[in-house]
Amino acid sequence: MKMKKRVLCVYDGPRRLWKDDMMLDSEFEVRMRLGDSGAYVTDLDVNTLKRANALLNATEEEKGPWVPDDAADIHQLMS
Repeated sequence: MKMKKRVLCVYDGPRRLWKDDMMLDSEFEVRMRLGDSGAYVTDLDVNTLKRANALLNATEEEKGPWVPDDAADIHQLMS
């Protein structure tokens, strides 16, 4: 069994909106040809780009408040 992995990190400037790991068995991947060349794109690649686009098009309310990673204190966040 051969797995393909995609790691999606979506940033809005210095703010990381999302990090996600996706894995798919190569046996189940769907390849779509790109034009007449031998190049292709997989369904996993297409879905990865759709997720990134959805996150980048989110409103500020949907993105939520931004807390810089280096300033995050667990006790402050939990209070």
